[in-house]
Amino acid sequence: RSMPVLIAPCGIDCAVCDAYIATQTNNADLKQKLADNFKKQFGKDISFAELDCDGCPSEGRHIGFCAQCAIRSCAFGKGYATCAECSDFPCEKGSFIWTANSQSKATLEALKKG
Repeated sequence: RSMPVLIAPCGIDCAVCDAYIATQTNNADLKQKLADNFKKQFGKDISFAELDCDGCPSEGRHIGFCAQCAIRSCAFGKGYATCAECSDFPCEKGSFIWTANSQSKATLEALKKG
């Protein structure tokens, strides 16, 4: 399959992210599922507006915690689209996401190879 257009700096494919899909398709049921999961995992209520996302690389809306992501800030601060462009990849900053989502690390490794 070809590489998706919206790859987050950490390697997550925005095109398969539930927050992105729910926002782009205006899917209230999926947003409710996301809000319920957030409440269950973190014990906090999150509004539908905080779940709005136009994809990490976009200038648009970003899901609340992604907008404040240290990986995103680091990569964009260095002028990189993804961590694959960084000579420090893989680094400690991304280790938690790459452990939880091995596909995102594989995506970055593929990008790095060119």
